[in-house]
Amino acid sequence: MFINTFPIIFTYTHLFSIVEASIFLIALYFLVYFYTPGVTKNWSKQPDINIYETLRSAWLGKALLWQAFWPFFLLVNIILFYIDYRVLNVTYTIASWKTVHGMLLLPIVWWTNSVWRCSQHTHYKIYSAAARTLTIYLFLDYILRFIISTQYPNTLFDCRLLVMEYGDCL
Repeated sequence: MFINTFPIIFTYTHLFSIVEASIFLIALYFLVYFYTPGVTKNWSKQPDINIYETLRSAWLGKALLWQAFWPFFLLVNIILFYIDYRVLNVTYTIASWKTVHGMLLLPIVWWTNSVWRCSQHTHYKIYSAAARTLTIYLFLDYILRFIISTQYPNTLFDCRLLVMEYGDCL
């Protein structure tokens, strides 16, 4: 998250500065922290039988926060890092890059819902707020990726090598 988007935004555009981005992200965290409900004490989870039950319990908010947050957080960041790596090595086009983002959109909605519903099932409120804030940060990263791909495609994509999709780089 923000591994390639912030350097591109800070280096090649003047949308906002590092200080403005830092203040905004910190303020967003504190806003989420103050609106996050308290954690549930003495809550116990029944063990799941299979992966379907695990996903269902996370969707319904009956799982522990770490079970809803960490697996998908790691997966989505690995995928985003991989597709950016492929773009930087000129083996992905803009269309392929956008297709992977589109395929990840519904799982991200599932993840956001699960994290927000399961956020009370942890030991400390700071973990709940951090998990909720990171879901919002992922959507902000998606917005920045969309801005880069539509307004500043030459900063991430090598448009000289595109023959069929050169119109994406204009």
